[in-house]
Amino acid sequence: MQLVGISVSNLKEISSKEKFLWLNAKSFLLSGFIPFVMIPWLDFLNSLMLYVCFLLVFSIAEFFDEDISDILIAHSKIKTKTNSFYA
Repeated sequence: MQLVGISVSNLKEISSKEKFLWLNAKSFLLSGFIPFVMIPWLDFLNSLMLYVCFLLVFSIAEFFDEDISDILIAHSKIKTKTNSFYA
């Protein structure tokens, strides 16, 4: 009986997402959408500060849950009035 061991270095986790400045692409999209749409009502400096605040909030939220942007997008697409969901 002969046992053969194969060792392969793990280059990337399957479930990890590409990140830039601790955020994935959807989080950048969500954090930039509202402040830059609000530029006509807010001035440019206030919407830039709001963008930085959203980046900070999303970076803290993604520290705890990497899929927070996917959850927010999926929750916004749900058309029911129920707030509790069961699996």
